[in-house]
Amino acid sequence: MAGIYIHVPFCKTRCHYCDFFKSTKVQYRNQFLGQLLKELEERSDFFSKSEKVIHSVYFGGGTPSLLAVEQLEEVLNVIRKEYSLADDTEFTIEVNPDDLDAEYLSGLRSLGFNRISLGIQSFFDEDLKKMGRRHNSIQSRNVIEQTFAAGFENVGIDLIYGLPWSDQEKFLQNLIVMNQYPLKHLSAYHLTIEPNTQFGRDKKRKKLSEIEEEQSEQLFWMLHDEAEKLGFEHYEISNFCRDGLYSRHNTSYWTGKSYLGAGPGAHSFDGIRRFWNKSDLHQYLESGYQSGVSNEILTENDRFNECLMLGLRTRKGIDLEDLKANHFGLMSQFENNIQKWTERGLLQQECGRIFGTRKGWFLIDGIIEDLFEV
Repeated sequence: MAGIYIHVPFCKTRCHYCDFFKSTKVQYRNQFLGQLLKELEERSDFFSKSEKVIHSVYFGGGTPSLLAVEQLEEVLNVIRKEYSLADDTEFTIEVNPDDLDAEYLSGLRSLGFNRISLGIQSFFDEDLKKMGRRHNSIQSRNVIEQTFAAGFENVGIDLIYGLPWSDQEKFLQNLIVMNQYPLKHLSAYHLTIEPNTQFGRDKKRKKLSEIEEEQSEQLFWMLHDEAEKLGFEHYEISNFCRDGLYSRHNTSYWTGKSYLGAGPGAHSFDGIRRFWNKSDLHQYLESGYQSGVSNEILTENDRFNECLMLGLRTRKGIDLEDLKANHFGLMSQFENNIQKWTERGLLQQECGRIFGTRKGWFLIDGIIEDLFEV
């Protein structure tokens, strides 16, 4: 289940909530492409023999749909040449509604992309404008229809909830609109106001504030209940799917599989070490990834904590036998620590797994932090 992640760091404009590494200097796309192809060639021996076969290739950003079809083809040609791909590899690309038309979507299809993630965020123009998005609600609806018309079946969208100026009923309308289409995946993220964003600056000036925790919890469970009524499985805190079509790429992260991240700011993991490319576009363009790549060897405590952090955010939770096999020396303390959470009805053990209850899942990040080995 190894995967490759391509970070395309360009955006035409900066959304007011986004804290991902990005640049609006789109004129450097060709130069970026040259360094990206070189990085993919030079790191072709990254994966061990046991995880040599790649099951997912994911283009994220930034805005991958700012690359032309011909540029994406160059990247995929190198990946297909240098890496061993499974016959059923999942090829995903994140796209912005205002970058797409029928010709571009047809081009993506011809390249072998079989999964599309549309950055819708909201079907309300007021929300989109306040978030600094470039598209409008009409474009959102049109591009969903065009994506299916181009022959894509595994189509998902992103939505953001917890907007300070909005309410529960308005977000429910987003789900009602979403249900008009045969979408297979939903990623729904609660707004977090990060310091180095426009929203962060607005918060500092007291022009904006996050909603109360009680309202957040109500929205979370409304989202959960309504999405499940529409046939979606809530399989991870922020992710829902129909017909068992999990994001294979993200699932590999959550289950500790190896992945290679290429591009400035991208992260990689080989099962023992974590690597990260420096979040510096100009350094990447001038000197390539090698001048900025760093790495660290994860201690047993680090690996144990990552297993908790990633596994308990999923609906299935953690297999206790697997945890014991990999971290036997830490299990006694862990079992003592989880007892208080099971007694409070926030964690549950069943069929050899530990997972959050309905009451506990919303609070899972705090529970995970308490369970960490330091």
